[in-house]
Formats: sequence, structure tokens, C-alpha cells
Amino acid sequence: MSLLSEERKIIIIELLDSHGKVKVNDLVKQFGVSSETIRRDLEALEIDEKLKKVYGGAIKISSSGVEPPYLQRFTKHENEKEKIGKLAADFVEDNDVIALDVGSTTLKMVPWICRKNNITVVTNSVPALNELIEKKNKQHFNGNIIFLGGEINSQQMTVSGPIAEDMLKNLYVDKAFVAAGGLTIVQGITSYDELEASLSRRIMSKSKEIMVLVDNSKIGVINLYKVADIDNADVIICDSELPEQWKEDMKIKNIVWVNK
Repeated sequence: MSLLSEERKIIIIELLDSHGKVKVNDLVKQFGVSSETIRRDLEALEIDEKLKKVYGGAIKISSSGVEPPYLQRFTKHENEKEKIGKLAADFVEDNDVIALDVGSTTLKMVPWICRKNNITVVTNSVPALNELIEKKNKQHFNGNIIFLGGEINSQQMTVSGPIAEDMLKNLYVDKAFVAAGGLTIVQGITSYDELEASLSRRIMSKSKEIMVLVDNSKIGVINLYKVADIDNADVIICDSELPEQWKEDMKIKNIVWVNK
């Protein structure tokens, strides 16, 4: 089974998602590569905080700690996020009303959706708001902006909480673009922050179609707070291919996976 390093890493994460641990010897047999190659893969995944190396293999860890500040996350996996943002923007049509969730990945949609005509953007992302205002003032965006007010998280540059959720009571959108802090088949869409998870759920409940944006570093990751089951997604937009072990579930759940 000759696979590239990134393909092996995805399968390793899938195995961890299913079994909680992996052994170097088993992976050597499965992939037909040397133990040194497997150890390099595990080291790279540990640096990305996707697992914890232990004697003879690795165990799964949950990214349930504190989310890095927005400015630290902005440049991480930037190329992947650029690709996802462009792919996601292709789902936006003229005259749509869309919800743009918080996150450095959804922010990458802004330059592309500004090319659409007469769209309305509902968002609780301060960076997205600032960029949309700037483009509107320069007449590079002819749509409307609705900002959800509420409690401000200055480090993450987001708004959430009861006030923001209350604003959503009388709003309905065509498409919601939700960023996932973690994504698995069993645990679904998860988030670092309880208030953000709650608002994301409310946004999803108000949308006709739900698009989940996730880069490959979030696949197989479980955060502390659940946003929704993976079944709630109509489309998952990623920078990498659908994991092999997820294909049957995606087919059963009728979820479209987009990566190109």
C-alpha cells in the first residue's frame, strides 16, 4: 500500500478516531513502509497536536484546550484556507442571504463573495465585518451587511452570547457557512468555545443549506463543545480528499464532500 505522507496521516487519524490508539508495527505492515517513516509521520502529527506519541505508537488527544488567539491562527494553514474559501464562495449566488460564521477559514471567503451581486451577509466575525465594510466603502461590494451584536471575545475577535442569539430569532438565511474546530464521524462538528458553539447551532437552525468549512488539520479532531452532528451538514468543504474510511458514511448521510 504505497501512499504519500499526507495520505498516510489522514488514515492514521481515522484509525485513532476509531480505535483511540495505533501501533508503529501495525502501521508498518499496513502501509508497507519503514518504522522510521511511520515515526516521522507520528512526529509531524504530534507537532500539529493531532495525537500524542507513546512507547510503540500513539494515542488520540482531544483539542479541548484553549483556542489560539485569532492573530496566531490567521496565518496557520493559510494556503489550505485560501483554497477552501474560494471553493465555498462558489456556492454563493447573486441575491443570496448568507451567514458567515467566525473563523480564519470563513474569512477567506470574503474577497470572493464580494464579486457577487446584491447578497446579504450576516456575521458575528469582527475581521469579516471590517473587511466587508472596507470593500463596501471602496465600492467593491454592493451587498448588505448585518452584524450580530453581543459579547465580544477580544482575543478571537468574535461576538457571541445571548444577545447575538436573540438577534437571530427573526432572521433566516439561504446558506450558512460554518467553520469547524474539529470534525469526526461519531462526535460531529465541535468547537473550542461554548458560546461560539451555541451561536453556530442557532445559525445552522436558521439556514436552508449548511456548508461546513474544515481544513485537513481539523479532520479527526474533537473539541470540548459539540456544535452539531455531522448529519446536519449538506456540504463539507475541505482542502483534502474525503478520507477513505468516511466514504460509506458520507454516502449514507447524503453529505457532499467538496475539495476541488
